[in-house]
Amino acid sequence: MSEFKEKLMMCSEDYDVLIDMALAMKNKEWFEELVKKQKRLRELEIEMRRELGVLD
Repeated sequence: MSEFKEKLMMCSEDYDVLIDMALAMKNKEWFEELVKKQKRLRELEIEMRRELGVLD
């Protein structure tokens, strides 16, 4: 299973559906984990865009 996770590419917007699912399941721990990962991924996406000159 961990091998599958490593090969899976996701963007920060992909986490929205998972976050909604965690809320529907009332799974606070999973929700918090997903929000943290989404926030970190957004930061990385912005950093990469800046490095590539796509974002000022």
